[in-house]
Amino acid sequence: MTLVGHLDELRGRLLWALGSWAVAATICYYYTPHLLAVARPHLIGKAELIFTAPAAAFFAYLQVAMVAGFFLACPIIIYQVVMFVLPGLEPHERRYLFQLMPVGVILFVVGVTFGYYVVLPVTMKFFLSFSTEDLRGMIDIKSLVGWVLGILAICGIIFQLPLVLFFGALIGFVRSEFLRKQRRMAIFLAFLISAIATPTPDAFTASVVAVPILLLFEGSLVLIRLIGK
Repeated sequence: MTLVGHLDELRGRLLWALGSWAVAATICYYYTPHLLAVARPHLIGKAELIFTAPAAAFFAYLQVAMVAGFFLACPIIIYQVVMFVLPGLEPHERRYLFQLMPVGVILFVVGVTFGYYVVLPVTMKFFLSFSTEDLRGMIDIKSLVGWVLGILAICGIIFQLPLVLFFGALIGFVRSEFLRKQRRMAIFLAFLISAIATPTPDAFTASVVAVPILLLFEGSLVLIRLIGK
């Protein structure tokens, strides 16, 4: 295929991907108030939710709709990306793509779920515990939406650790012996990430986040050993 042909195909697939995203985001915008109503008790309890600028609530709704729409349109977007890059891949590269891509999607969903049901409630409970009779918690919707989406994205990315290490082993970038020697560093980093994500003083809460990260690391090490790397 000529360069012009590739550019035409890229343009068509981008239009499909962006169009499906726009349609999905439009649908999700209609349901955004319901989504926030469902999530609010889980995240902030009885704390008051406010907005401090005329357009703040609108843009917060729009942000939620864009992210939710992206996930709703993800099958179409992934399909367009795969079909564009597939002709340029070798047979073994195609095999890796079809094997690792579903795993990456599943790990990301698990990470986001973990963030929503574990990390967010713990951190929010800690921060709201500073409320007193003279200091009442009033949460701006723009700040809340940005913070929630940021935490969920970080959790989803962290849960890609097995995929990253496994792919690194496949291309010879890392070996199981090297990872085994870095176990102490992995423990330190896991609890450091936990301390940042859940800044609470008790060890149990820190372990709730750190232990899954360490399990991901150890699981990656086992998989890499199984493939003889």
